[in-house]
Amino acid sequence: MAASDVTQKEPFLTGFSKHLCGSAKRSKQRSIQIFRKKALRDSTSSFARLFENVLPAAWLAGIDPTRRIRDFPLILVFWAWFAQIIEGNASCSKALSMIQAWSVAAGLVGPKGGTSGYCQARIRLSDDFLDQIGTRIIGSLQGATRPDDLWHGLVVKAFDGTSVQLDDTAANQQVYPQPSGQKPGCGFPVMDVVALINLSNGGWEGHATGSNLHDVRGAQGLIGLIGEGDITLGDRAFCSYECIARIRANGGHSAMRLHQARHAKLDWRRGRRLGALERLVEWEKPSVQPKTSDLSEEQWAALPDTMTVRYVKIGYEDRAGEKRMIVVVTTLLDPVAYPAEDILTLYVKRWDIELRFRDVKTTMGMEIFHVKSPEMAHKTLRMMAIAYNLMRIMMQKGAAAAGKPLVEMSFKGCLDTVASSQVMFAGPWWHVTKYGRMAEEVVLVCAGKLIDIRPCRQEPRALKRRPKPFPLLTSPRHVFRENPHKGAKRRVA
Repeated sequence: MAASDVTQKEPFLTGFSKHLCGSAKRSKQRSIQIFRKKALRDSTSSFARLFENVLPAAWLAGIDPTRRIRDFPLILVFWAWFAQIIEGNASCSKALSMIQAWSVAAGLVGPKGGTSGYCQARIRLSDDFLDQIGTRIIGSLQGATRPDDLWHGLVVKAFDGTSVQLDDTAANQQVYPQPSGQKPGCGFPVMDVVALINLSNGGWEGHATGSNLHDVRGAQGLIGLIGEGDITLGDRAFCSYECIARIRANGGHSAMRLHQARHAKLDWRRGRRLGALERLVEWEKPSVQPKTSDLSEEQWAALPDTMTVRYVKIGYEDRAGEKRMIVVVTTLLDPVAYPAEDILTLYVKRWDIELRFRDVKTTMGMEIFHVKSPEMAHKTLRMMAIAYNLMRIMMQKGAAAAGKPLVEMSFKGCLDTVASSQVMFAGPWWHVTKYGRMAEEVVLVCAGKLIDIRPCRQEPRALKRRPKPFPLLTSPRHVFRENPHKGAKRRVA
């Protein structure tokens, strides 16, 4: 028996009477405790077994901040929340039904009542607990990144911003108010998110949240995740002297579109000519520290006074067919090691971050967080990143098994495969070898989930199906009254 089991502060089933149990009290408690642990381990069978090599049960138990035996143990709640997310952001009622079904399969009495207990258990999942899980998953993703998924030996990462709607509650409105153009009671709170995505393995490595959060301000807290051997892509909103200098100070590189303010004053004759489409230009540090900067005066003064960057010009046609030009700024100065054509191809990969956001928001159904408080919005965002990264691990394994590039794997196909794999892992907890083979079978199924490469395919952002002809909500719902004669007047006309 482990020392921690003997010295635990809150013994299991403390209500045993010495008069009834005598000297055998300890052994009876111990036998019931062992059975319950085995049953709980069996109740998390479906996904805990599938990802056992990434998140071992023993490791999860080691970071569990509480030793109390609850109706909703934290590890069980974690996997139930994971199942809730990959089921298309399903309701808490469905997650509770999963826990009840797992409990019955394990020979336990499932929790009764409504979803209140499960929702309170989700709140008890600490940020530190989720952060440790997220860090371990990201480490697994990075360790399995293949050389073929790199660009010139560099790990490609990208910044971008997006937003998520929250439930219309007073707490959410206070921290993340709805857009100013919407009437009170007719809109939803909006949480802005700036994320750093690893495009070499698709992993969600970090994020910052805020209200009306400027992209540069959000990215400043994520620069610490960029280091030696990384190159970061970003649109022109991120192309600031401070951002590029801080990335370079960490040992990383960047390739970003020239900011519109600098593009308006662009003089292609300045700097040293490297070719018809590229030049070396020296930037000077702004005389005044920008308002979006989060550096102290000493840190701002420590930035270099000048910085040499490379301009690469790109010609393209817009949606109207008109010829236009953009300029990419990069700290990769060697035109031989990094030709201009390769830089242009690299910058095109920046669009991949939009596809990753689509995987999360559209495919996983995370465009709206049905939460009542900002604290739960932050936890949901962490859990969403964990679930998404676990899917990327399955895609990595599937790509390796199929011998295909990671970009050809279907996120939706792997998501459906994992969500449907629960029935494969039902059974006694001691069939370790059997479940190992089943996990390999799931990977082989994911290996067959490839996307169809259709070059030059156009997908305009237009809806074919018409929405239902309901009127728009122009006042709070408890005040709004529909015109009862609207339909009659339309029929008469």
